[in-house]
Amino acid sequence: MTVSFGWGPVAARVLAPAAACVVVVDVLSFTTSVGVAVEGGTAVLPYRRRDATAAAYARENDALLAVGRPRDLAQGRKLIETATAVDPARAADPSVPLKAAVR
Repeated sequence: MTVSFGWGPVAARVLAPAAACVVVVDVLSFTTSVGVAVEGGTAVLPYRRRDATAAAYARENDALLAVGRPRDLAQGRKLIETATAVDPARAADPSVPLKAAVR
């Protein structure tokens, strides 16, 4: 059995036709996002559960819950990649679209 590794959608298209199984691992974008956030001075508070206790944990720590806001996912990635500053209070308000929190 041959094991091959690739990077990105081009590699997936090249490797997939000859593969019995293709596994996609998307950890680098997460770790990169955390790294960029921390380097920019943002505190990251990990929490292992994706249930109602996560929201309570975020509230107890005056934090923004980073899951469950799909409308902000693409915008958040762009803001992190470009190190764009946002107003923390507006970014934490679920009723405010993330792009509206840009300073």
